[in-house]
Amino acid sequence: MLAKMQTFLCWLPFRSPKAKASTSPAASRSCPTLAPTSSHYTSQDTIVNIEKSANVKDQLQDAKMENGKVEEIRGKILETYAKLVELKGDYRPGETINKLLGNLVPVCAEIHDQETVKQVVENAEIQAILPGLRQICSASESCLESYWADRIIQGEPGDEAVTRLKKEFLYFGNYEQLAWLEYCGILAARRTPPKKVAFIGSGPLPLTSLCLLQELKKDYSPSTITILNIDISQAAIDVSKKLCDSLGEWAHGMEFACDKAGSSDLDLQDFDVVYVAALVGISQDDKESIVVDVANTMRPGALLVVRSTLGLRTCLYPEVDMAKEKLLEKLEPCLTLHPHDQVVNSFIVTKVKE
Repeated sequence: MLAKMQTFLCWLPFRSPKAKASTSPAASRSCPTLAPTSSHYTSQDTIVNIEKSANVKDQLQDAKMENGKVEEIRGKILETYAKLVELKGDYRPGETINKLLGNLVPVCAEIHDQETVKQVVENAEIQAILPGLRQICSASESCLESYWADRIIQGEPGDEAVTRLKKEFLYFGNYEQLAWLEYCGILAARRTPPKKVAFIGSGPLPLTSLCLLQELKKDYSPSTITILNIDISQAAIDVSKKLCDSLGEWAHGMEFACDKAGSSDLDLQDFDVVYVAALVGISQDDKESIVVDVANTMRPGALLVVRSTLGLRTCLYPEVDMAKEKLLEKLEPCLTLHPHDQVVNSFIVTKVKE
């Protein structure tokens, strides 16, 4: 916003060039002749010009500050990406990767005005690195999840494993908060809690599924709930199975399948809700194809929850535009939510059309 500025003006006596001096003594002792009406407007124009000049300076100063902010953000993202590339594919948790991502995520999670976001994201250099940056973020997240799943598996099973997961995994609260927000969105769209949920792109640490499972247990008997975790990686499925075995009763209701998103082998007709994770597809075109393929395996009236992002967070995860004709032919958007706290992902709740 433009800064507000007070303009201080000095009113000076003004003699009209057309006014004739009086020859009488009385007239010679009077105040200088004031400007006629036309000259008064000239004075007002001077005031307006001064104010315009002040506003222009104000705008230039603001523009300079905005450009400085854009350059600072752009520079941080490019610098971090260059250092991530130097790791040559080794994104396992460690001091270097933790520091780099610990610097990158807060920069991208900040909320900025649309113009700032546009100037950063549409910058040619940023556009050039976005696919690579998202792939690195995806690989890093997978490595982080595998590390923590293995760590929990190696400890004591049962309630102790659940306690360690909640207390030791730094981002557990983020997953819990996002799962709760999504659950509220689901209830807003269908009014009754679902019993059968599928999560596509569950990964080695299926925390969203686990957190959602705890909410559903408040409404239904655990034996009546099914959450199917689907991932294209057999290694991720194997690890997540072992993790849930370690978590014991807390994870009862979790099932697993290794398959590709939208595969014709996946029959999701019986599921009330299906999730598509943020890391499933790295572009709008990818997302559109996957979402349509998944919707084709679902029954009419079921909900499809698609994770997305907003603002600079699109540097980490791709944004999904549900207003595309291809998607609207199959899905009816119900609601979209963009968290503005530490939760990075947005989500869109849609309903499969008849």
